[in-house]
Amino acid sequence: MSEGMLAAVAGVVAVLVTLAQWYFSARAASRQRDVEMTQWGHEVIDVMAEIETACFPLSPETRYSPSEIEKLSQRASALVDKGRLFFPNVKGENHGNFLGLPIGWPPTFSKAKRAVDGGGDKGTRVKILDYVLRGCYVARHLAVGFNGDKEALRAHVWQSRGDFVSLLQKEMGNSLRRRDRDDAGDHVLKDPSLWDVPERPLTLPRSGSL
Repeated sequence: MSEGMLAAVAGVVAVLVTLAQWYFSARAASRQRDVEMTQWGHEVIDVMAEIETACFPLSPETRYSPSEIEKLSQRASALVDKGRLFFPNVKGENHGNFLGLPIGWPPTFSKAKRAVDGGGDKGTRVKILDYVLRGCYVARHLAVGFNGDKEALRAHVWQSRGDFVSLLQKEMGNSLRRRDRDDAGDHVLKDPSLWDVPERPLTLPRSGSL
């Protein structure tokens, strides 16, 4: 084999090695992002579940003070900003700038808009973060004394939590474990008294038996 062919082969090998390194590096970065996003998602689910309970506790002994509820709103607000690290704002693609004025369609010359965004396009918040922000707003209203329908407010937070989980699952679809149709669960009745008798016996200690 001539020196020229050896050099060509070495060049091809070098390119393949570089591509392989890039591929594995990208895969590692993607997995790390999924790990961090999962941790963030866990925090969001926890705080929204607690805000949901604070809206309309089922037990009369469950009470949240205004300061405790405000801390929940603080956590939810922080989680919105943490979420921006994974889901940055979507910028308008059809708008440009000429002599300091926005151009595009539809035109945006509103003074109110310029006052809000500081004269620049900060973009639109990604939908998944809207549901976390809803939890934050609910907690803020509860902290100052919400006089409306608190049961309906709890339903809003419950629905937002479910929508958040659905969107997060779509975002992480490639890394989630695939399930077959045979793995599908059954409909669970909300009233436990209507459930079938357990097939496996459960033995619990009785008071005074120890």
